[in-house]
Order: sequence, then structure tokens, then C-alpha cells
Amino acid sequence: MARFNTDIGQFDYPNSGFNQPEELGCFSLNIKREFQDDTSQRKYFIKPSNYNNVKYDLTKGYQGMVKRDEYKTEQLDHLLKWINTHELGNMQTYFICDRGLLKRLLHTPYVKKETWKFAVTLHKGTYYFCEYHTDQKLAFIKQMTGGRDEEMCAWCFKFEQYLTASSTDSVPNPDMQYNNCEAFYTVVKSQVGSHTLVYCGEVDAVPVNPDGSKGDHYVEFKTTSYSALQRGKFKRFKLLKWWTQSVLAGVPEIVCGIRDAGIVSKLQTYKTQDIPRIAGDIPSPWKPNVCFNFLDQLLTFIKSNVTEDNPRLVHLLEFSGSDATCTRLPLDSEYAFLHRWYTH
Repeated sequence: MARFNTDIGQFDYPNSGFNQPEELGCFSLNIKREFQDDTSQRKYFIKPSNYNNVKYDLTKGYQGMVKRDEYKTEQLDHLLKWINTHELGNMQTYFICDRGLLKRLLHTPYVKKETWKFAVTLHKGTYYFCEYHTDQKLAFIKQMTGGRDEEMCAWCFKFEQYLTASSTDSVPNPDMQYNNCEAFYTVVKSQVGSHTLVYCGEVDAVPVNPDGSKGDHYVEFKTTSYSALQRGKFKRFKLLKWWTQSVLAGVPEIVCGIRDAGIVSKLQTYKTQDIPRIAGDIPSPWKPNVCFNFLDQLLTFIKSNVTEDNPRLVHLLEFSGSDATCTRLPLDSEYAFLHRWYTH
């Protein structure tokens, strides 16, 4: 077992570099969470006329919501299908994964209470990452299921319905069936330090320009309560997570619904590039260079410890608050995730 020291001090030096993500393609997931090589789930942001005077009931239709199975790990299957479909199996890249995992890795230096676990496989010179639920995550899902917390987590999906439409010339329909299964993903390529990455991430919508044309970037939607805005935790943790999620996908703006008891009455826009400055007035603020340097060094650590090229072999990376560990597992372990339809 190899160990990776996560003490924050060793990552606070000039940024090792993060390239603006380049979009390679996209795909959709239907209500059954099935892969579709198309833009059928792409939504368009229809801006309200007055950001300071809206009334969105986020609880509307929640009882009939179609919910995804939070216990199910979809592994890398959707991204691997996209790669196969576009014949990019021989991409000259070092790391392929999901943006959700990269997001967790980026904020690890500042969010030591959140654990993570992912499998690494080296296949034809490329490292594949597949995240798995930790015991902490499973306990959270169990505690949340069926309760008030689950409903509050779902509010953002209803918020999107108030702001998006299926085409540039249609209008939002918040009476649509409430679900968190359908999704639209962008596939991007970027670089941290000397490491090239290809990953997918769900994005919420494309803005519609005043002339009715499609915008040239994506926008993310978030909600938060009036009371949360007044607390230091908002800048220390929530803005950090919003920033990592958006910067990884090259999303330049976040539209936030300010709510009270499930009713949004005001919208506020955050520019992704401005978020570190906005959060910079808290004591010992988080720093983007620390986040990127942590990821850069972790990827270097993985390359030095995972050296055998074999799709049946997995190394397990785990973090539970102190050092991260890398453990070699037996061939064909329960964490093996590259399917024969991909490797052959």
C-alpha cells in the first residue's frame, strides 16, 4: 500500500496550470438513464424579464417525481459508450474519468470530512478512474432517502424547469413531470500540469441570446436559502464546490435561485472566474492554486504507483480524512470496471 500526503501546506505554490476545457462532444441520458448519442436532453436557458421578481414553487409536483437510484453506481459506462461510438478508444490521453470525481479531488485539501474511493485501471497507456460509494456516502443516502433532505436536494431540478425549454423558441413548462434521471453531458479535454484528462460532466443549459439564437457556452443552475447566504460556510464550502464543478466544464456563469421555504423570489448570477475573489474575504480562504496543485501531484502519484497495463487489474485509491492510500487488488476484483465490449 502506498500513501499520498494530503497536508495542505505542500500544495500552496504557484498554480501548476489548468487549461480551459475543450469540448469534444456530448451525449444524453433518457428517463431510464440509458445512453443516447444525441442532444435530445439539451436544454435552453430562457431568461426571465426581471431577476428580482420571480416566484418559483420548487415543491410543485414533488410527490410524483421519478427518482434515480442513488445507490446504483453507473461506473464509467456512459462515457465509455461515447468513446466507443466515436472511435476514440486510442485517444492520446493519460486520464479518463467523470467530472464528479475530479470535483471531489479538487476540493479535498479544504473538505477533509468528505471521504472518497475510486478504482484505477491502466489500459493501453491510459488511466481510467471509476468512483465508488464510500460507507460515508451510503450512510448519507440512507439517511436522506424519503425525508426532507431528499426533497430539498431535488428542488434544483424543479428550478431548472422554471428556467429552461427544449428549444430556443419555446417556453419553460414547470408542469412537466418532475425527475432527476434525464441528463445532458458534455465531454471535454483539459490539462492539469503535464497531465491530459478527458472527462464528462452534466451541464444544465445553453443560454438563448436576445436575438433568439443559441449561446456559445453552458450555464449552471443552483439554489440556496437567504439564511445560507449570510453564513461563512456558504463562501467556504458551497462556493468552492460551485467553482470546482463549473471551472472543470468551462462553464462561465452560475444562475442561483434565492429561496425561502422552497419558494424562489430572486435570481443572482455568479461569474465562475469571480468566485475565488468573492470567497476571498473569509479567514484563511481556499485557493485555486492549492486545488489544482493537489490534483497535479495526486495524478503524478498514481502514475508512479499504477504501472502494470492490464484491464483486469485495479488499484483502489481511498481517502478518509488523512493520507490517501493506493492499494493493488487481485485480478478481476469486485472493483474491476472496464468491460470486455470496451477492451476487446
